[in-house]
Amino acid sequence: MQSEKNVEGNMECIKCKKEIPDGVPYCCWCGKKQQTKKATKRGNGTGSVYRRNDKWVAEITKGYREENGSVKRVVARKCGFRTKKEAIDYLPMLAGQKKREKAITWRELYEMWLPTHRAGKSTIDCYKSAEKYFYQVEFWKLEDIEIDDLQECMDECPKGRRTKENMKALAGLMYKYAVPRGYAELNLGQYLIVSGEFGAARESFTQEQIERIRDAVGVIPFANYIYAMCYLGFRPSELLALSVDSYDANKKTLTGGAKTEAGKNRVVPISPKIQPIIDHLYDGKASGALFCDEKGNQFSYDRFRDAVFYPTLEAVGIENPMVNGIHKYSPHTCRHTFATLMKKVVAPDKDKMKLIGHASPEMLRYYQDVNLEDLKKIINAI
Repeated sequence: MQSEKNVEGNMECIKCKKEIPDGVPYCCWCGKKQQTKKATKRGNGTGSVYRRNDKWVAEITKGYREENGSVKRVVARKCGFRTKKEAIDYLPMLAGQKKREKAITWRELYEMWLPTHRAGKSTIDCYKSAEKYFYQVEFWKLEDIEIDDLQECMDECPKGRRTKENMKALAGLMYKYAVPRGYAELNLGQYLIVSGEFGAARESFTQEQIERIRDAVGVIPFANYIYAMCYLGFRPSELLALSVDSYDANKKTLTGGAKTEAGKNRVVPISPKIQPIIDHLYDGKASGALFCDEKGNQFSYDRFRDAVFYPTLEAVGIENPMVNGIHKYSPHTCRHTFATLMKKVVAPDKDKMKLIGHASPEMLRYYQDVNLEDLKKIINAI
């Protein structure tokens, strides 16, 4: 029997029926132990939520697998929720996630989708022409492509607004084909922004924001990571893949990048502004990821974004509102910031494009003329 409320809405003892304070284990009048409701518990297989680093995490068990003689739990997890309710509400989405049997590339998806699309020859020709400007992500696995990667392709397209509208439409149609077949979880095409100008401005940190992040280094955890990213120009996934071996302490360079031909194994000089940060990260490490978590493990992009980037910006005092369903600033913002800083430096375009690992196929043939000293001059001038 449980304690009940009287007509006035106050709790009363289950034995003597006298009014008692809410939640007390025993009656203050007769001493009778009160029975309270047990907390409701979600059923097995429906997932769980928990708090980590001031954010909520939704997690669900997808199954089990055997590894090295022991049974391992396979989980689907999403981090970064502000409230417990948001995490609970997301659990059904985790439960519905399909495991992709095959990780396909952008190009493979395009070749699968094209024969299924019914349209006139002129429309198909427009899509074929638009697809060429996604060359940067052509051979990337679909699961590795972020919205900022596709937006970057559109922003760097030298054609006009009509071509970019075709690019957005094409991406939307391809993802519309991919999502129900389990190749992608979200239609990224719907979030692309069309601009009629070449090299349209993407969100970058202002100088004031950069200084705010700099001042937080050594005070707020992981502020050093974000500040370093602004002066390295690596894509987030490239930066997180950097190992201790990527650093050349003598030449003061980092070698990394593997997603595009232009970005593969490129040598990036380290700015004097972040040299102490890199030295500190490198000091005493024999192996492993250079930009690792507290336990020395490599971050996944999602975990870095949700558990590090977003909370660090909040701690630094940089507002990061949602715009069209996505955050205004993401880890890619650091790369955009690097490109913005580099624009202010007078130097050959081929040198700048080499640093950021971003070039059209026509530009690749000029890379043999780029030398390390020229790149260092640009980095030191930023």
